[in-house]
Amino acid sequence: MVRQLLLSFLLTSAINFAFGQENKLDSKQVSDSTKVSVTDSIPAKKYHDIFIGVDLFNPIVSAFTDKKGATAFLSYQLNNKWHLVAEVGYEKNNFNEINWNVDVDGIFGKIGGNWFITQDVENQSNGIYIGGRVAYAKYSQTINSYPIRDLQSNIVVGYDSRPKVDVSSFWVEAVVGGRVEIFKNFYGELSLHPSVYIGGKKDDNIDPLVIPGYGKTKGPFNLPVFWGISYKIK
Repeated sequence: MVRQLLLSFLLTSAINFAFGQENKLDSKQVSDSTKVSVTDSIPAKKYHDIFIGVDLFNPIVSAFTDKKGATAFLSYQLNNKWHLVAEVGYEKNNFNEINWNVDVDGIFGKIGGNWFITQDVENQSNGIYIGGRVAYAKYSQTINSYPIRDLQSNIVVGYDSRPKVDVSSFWVEAVVGGRVEIFKNFYGELSLHPSVYIGGKKDDNIDPLVIPGYGKTKGPFNLPVFWGISYKIK
């Protein structure tokens, strides 16, 4: 319930941000219509800004769940539209559902890019973007309990466990998000990361149920959220 409420709030914020940017563009266009026409409403600017940031969403969620950890990122502006992005993080999590109890503890990294589909005419660092990531996690996994089922009836007849082992996982993400300056050189960042698990090193061919940086694997897709703050280095 907490995750759903936070996601609803974040999605509402993203929609409000998008409409705010559209209204700014409309106001700018109306103003410019009374002046000499221009060929490009976005002024030229220098490239290669660098943003460093941290996630605030997961530390908030950790107050209500078993998931603990932190994420930081670096974004390098390649040109007016494209930004190269690298993310690193640490996560400790637990899966305790469908008669399985699994602990994981490890690090993850993501690399990819964002392409700004719309930008503020007054500050091009503000805008809505889409992008993608390739991600990798290396972590320890302990299966504290798993069910043993009767082969004919599929009824649980007992439980067993497995010791801690080192495993790894790969996945890919699409990204849709936005950035807005909240005060000088500090920016609010919000992005949704629809993700698809690809594969990795498993414990005795057992598919992972929870992965640092990815979350719980209840199906073929997952939806990690990044909501944080970044600082622009001039």
